[in-house]
Amino acid sequence: MKAKMMLAAVMALFLSVGAFAQNQTQVYKVKPKLTPEQRETRRAEMKAKLAQMTPEERKAFRKAHREQLQARLNNMTPEQREKFMERHKQRKALKQQEGK
Repeated sequence: MKAKMMLAAVMALFLSVGAFAQNQTQVYKVKPKLTPEQRETRRAEMKAKLAQMTPEERKAFRKAHREQLQARLNNMTPEQREKFMERHKQRKALKQQEGK
């Protein structure tokens, strides 16, 4: 009798774990695709936010942002990191061309 109860408990455990695994939401954060107008608005909001900060706050904000970026880069595979850095260089070059 104990063996049957133990078997039933183990089966119930496996079934509940399987059901739980099927109902999990997506783990990775999906960034929304912004229109150019939304992107420009967000950029202006961020510039205003940075302008309101004290120099110390700005420095701390940028330091925290760099640390987050470095942590993200450390978690990437070499191929992902190379692709990311290439896109970063392209965006930086594009910004410099627009600024001229």
